[in-house]
Amino acid sequence: MGVHRQRCQSCDSTRLNNLLVRQPGKDQVVLVVCAECHDLVARYELSSYYHHGKGFESWLRQVRNATESALDLSEAFEKTRDNALNELAEALAKLETEGKPLERGEP
Repeated sequence: MGVHRQRCQSCDSTRLNNLLVRQPGKDQVVLVVCAECHDLVARYELSSYYHHGKGFESWLRQVRNATESALDLSEAFEKTRDNALNELAEALAKLETEGKPLERGEP
């Protein structure tokens, strides 16, 4: 696994804001903007999006295939939630082993 802490190419800041852009009929897009100099850092298109703590209804809004059963969607949500927590734990552990742990209050 490789873990990268994103930085602004202009000012080297790690203080970044993610803007989630949703438009009907298009993939969701995340625009990463530097909180210090306001330059665009990156743009990502999302095929799937999980927002921890928002619950099933929030996750369901991003799911496009309405033909799946409610049980299938519920199981997929639980799997997505669990995977997100596992990925976070792995990423934080990787940063720790590389001597680059997150500091308290750091975005």
